[in-house]
Amino acid sequence: MKYSIIGCGFIYPRHKESIEKIGGEVILTCDIDPKKEADFLDYKEMFKSPKFKEVDVVVICTPNYLHAQMSRDAIDLGKKVLCEKPLTIDKDFSGLEDVNVVLQLRYHDMIGAIKDALRDSNNIELVMRVCRDDKWWKSWRGNYGQSGGILLGIAIHMFDFLIFLLGNEYQIIDSKHSIKKCFGTIEFPDAQVNYNVEILDFDDKEHQTRKFIINGKEFELCNKDNLSFAGYHDQVHKEFAAGRGITLDEARKSIELVLKL
Repeated sequence: MKYSIIGCGFIYPRHKESIEKIGGEVILTCDIDPKKEADFLDYKEMFKSPKFKEVDVVVICTPNYLHAQMSRDAIDLGKKVLCEKPLTIDKDFSGLEDVNVVLQLRYHDMIGAIKDALRDSNNIELVMRVCRDDKWWKSWRGNYGQSGGILLGIAIHMFDFLIFLLGNEYQIIDSKHSIKKCFGTIEFPDAQVNYNVEILDFDDKEHQTRKFIINGKEFELCNKDNLSFAGYHDQVHKEFAAGRGITLDEARKSIELVLKL
C-alpha cells in the first residue's frame, strides 16, 4: 500500500520504518514546520494534490487536538486511516467509525504472563512515571486543551491495556489529579485497580516506569522516555495492513474511562 503521513515530528520515523518493513511506501508527507522539508505545509492542500489519489492510507501523527478532524477529512476522501493515540480528546466520536488507532501495548510480549497473573488476582496497581523537560511543557503537549492532559495525552495506552485485560465494566471509586499527578481507584468485577500516573522532573530517569503490580508481582512494560522506543509500531502496522487494526469500538472505551476520571 501507499501511505501519506501528516506530522513529521518525533514519532514520524517510527511509522516510516514500520511501513517500509511490511512492504509499504510513504509517497507524501505534510508538516506545518518548513524545516521538516515535508512535501506539503497544509494537509488540505496535500489532499487536493494529484498524487494524493495514489494514497491508500493516511497516517496521522499530529498534536492530539487535531487527530479527530484530520481523520474525518481523510475518511471522507475514501482513504484508510491510522491515527496516533488518542483518537479524540473529547466525547465526539462522530465520523470516526472507520479509523484505526495506534494502541501498541495490546501487542506487548508480557500479555500472556499478565493474563496468567490476573486469574487469581483482586489487587492491581497501575503505575506510570515519565520524565518531561521544560520544552515539552511549553509545547502543545503541556497545554491541556490541546493534549487532553496527562491521562489522555500520555497514559491512555495504560488505561486501554487495562480495559483490554479486565473488560469495560467498572466503577470509579476515587479520582484525584493535578497537572502533573493523577491517582485513584477503579473497581472492576474481578479486581480493584489503584492507578498512579505522574510526570517527573527531567533528571529523574531512574524512577521512570510503566508497570502493573499484580498481587505484589511487578510487570514492567517500559521504562524508556517514550513507549515508541519499545518497538511495537511494527506490529501495529502489520496488524493494520492485515485488516486487524484497533477500531473506534475498542479505542473509545479507554477514552471514555479517562474522561470520566
